[in-house]
Amino acid sequence: MTMRTKSIVKWITARGPWAILIIFFFACKEEPAPVPEPDEPKPQAMFEFEQIDPNDPFSYSFTNKGSNFSLVRWEFGDDSVSLDDSPAHTFLRTGDFRVTLRTENSQGFWAESETMININPDSLVEVATAPQPDGSLQLSVASDMAIDSVFWYKGAGTGGEFLTNDGTINILVDQGQFEDYTLRVKTPNGSYAEINRRLTDLGVVRDLTQVRNIFRVSRDNDGGQFAGEGSLKLIDNDTRTKFLQFNFSNFIWFELEYFEPVILGAYTFTSGNDAPERDPKNWRLEGSMDGENWTMLDERTDEVFDERFQTRTFIFENSTAYKFYRATVTTLNGAGLFQLGEWRVLALPQG
Repeated sequence: MTMRTKSIVKWITARGPWAILIIFFFACKEEPAPVPEPDEPKPQAMFEFEQIDPNDPFSYSFTNKGSNFSLVRWEFGDDSVSLDDSPAHTFLRTGDFRVTLRTENSQGFWAESETMININPDSLVEVATAPQPDGSLQLSVASDMAIDSVFWYKGAGTGGEFLTNDGTINILVDQGQFEDYTLRVKTPNGSYAEINRRLTDLGVVRDLTQVRNIFRVSRDNDGGQFAGEGSLKLIDNDTRTKFLQFNFSNFIWFELEYFEPVILGAYTFTSGNDAPERDPKNWRLEGSMDGENWTMLDERTDEVFDERFQTRTFIFENSTAYKFYRATVTTLNGAGLFQLGEWRVLALPQG
């Protein structure tokens, strides 16, 4: 024991138990707690946006209307981001883009605001058609936006045969036949829009299967219209799915009721994936204004689909706009189950 330790012990002994309490009090006394940092105001996230140039539907300016933030982060829904307070952005393709603004203060509190920007190629560019005296069909670009380059392809999509970069092109389509062509355009800022069009010798064919109408069937799949092989598969624009109905007896019909009358001139049937005996053999297509009085538009007998997933097109003469179009299958190719992969209805150019 050192001399210092002996002195402390001697001091405590001389003063009794109160000395021990005094030493314990000062030994256990805590340091004053730090004063907490006051909370900052919570951040707010708001923004406005507008198209920069009426001739460029791909470029937008974004104005940050948030408050109480020290950091911002923009996500534009196309794998690009910005840390600028109020950025400008050019989308390089068409589509639906979820734009998100995130604001954050120095204490880590954050807020978000988002909106959807839709850039629809069908609203930006169109294929203009003009039948020519020599029987060809002239195609040109119709658009209000600035266009730097034009690309024409034969086929549905840019995987088809490339034709030309000219603004206009003349093609030949046999009367009563359909051919698919693709138009792709590039803007001066490098953005692309692409549309596919089915053409006849007179012009563009319009698919009106899912345009402002109501779809019905006389009898549905046992699992209902939303089942894996329910009736909605008949008009889902996917030829690899199908509508299957058990216990076929005498007929089954499916129809479209349009909000406004339309003129149809053709339709397609696509065979299902299995059992050719389930394919339609005899059927008719009718039009109506009230859903009660029907006019025969097309009738087919002894039809055969040569292969699975085969799409066949049936053209009929019609110049009357109807609200209702109904296809009624009366005979199958031998089975007691009905199947059909797809039903599409088409409006033909009026000559």
